[in-house]
Amino acid sequence: MLTRVHTISRMLSILLTAVAFSSSARAQGGEAYIIGKGDQLLVTVWGYNEFTTTATVKDNAMFAMPLLGDMKAAGLTKEEFISSLQKRLAEYVQGEPRITISVLSSIGQRATILGAVNRPDNYPISSEVTLIELVSMAGGYTSDARLKKIKIFHKDKLQPPTEVDLDYYIERSDIENVPRIKAGDIVFVPRQENLVKEFGEFLRDVAFFFTLLRITDTAR
Repeated sequence: MLTRVHTISRMLSILLTAVAFSSSARAQGGEAYIIGKGDQLLVTVWGYNEFTTTATVKDNAMFAMPLLGDMKAAGLTKEEFISSLQKRLAEYVQGEPRITISVLSSIGQRATILGAVNRPDNYPISSEVTLIELVSMAGGYTSDARLKKIKIFHKDKLQPPTEVDLDYYIERSDIENVPRIKAGDIVFVPRQENLVKEFGEFLRDVAFFFTLLRITDTAR
């Protein structure tokens, strides 16, 4: 009986945590987009059509601009790339040109989540997301997930894998300090044996709730 009460209490905590996270993310208005290799960009220089172009960021992080040649783009925010373009364009145009950058497609900005989640897959991210957000993108974790031993394998191979006790953050509703996932990272949620599965239906409801959150945020 105590185990059942504890499990229900923890599941309710997850729901509250998800709501708090979703509200916080919408309030912050999202993070600055980091341009990645393989991104297809539309760079518009208003009033100067000769500089307006559509191209893909190369593997060497460079973006080919008419007349200007290759310019570093990958790893920069759109605002930083615009600032760099304005400095170069000052050699060719008078005043400060108005520049906009649109990301037409992005293939490099993804994080992978595997293991005990409902939809293991690669998920596009703009720059960074929290571990909770990535789990929610994957439809929530399964009933046999071992949340105390989640591992994050970093894109930077020199950085050792990070082991995360997600239960710790969920039980404390500690959204601010949940580890963050970067593009290229791989998250593995292990399964545990001998887990009581009498709350499977409730866990499916939680997964459905996470899915609704993701759809709602995407629609916005």
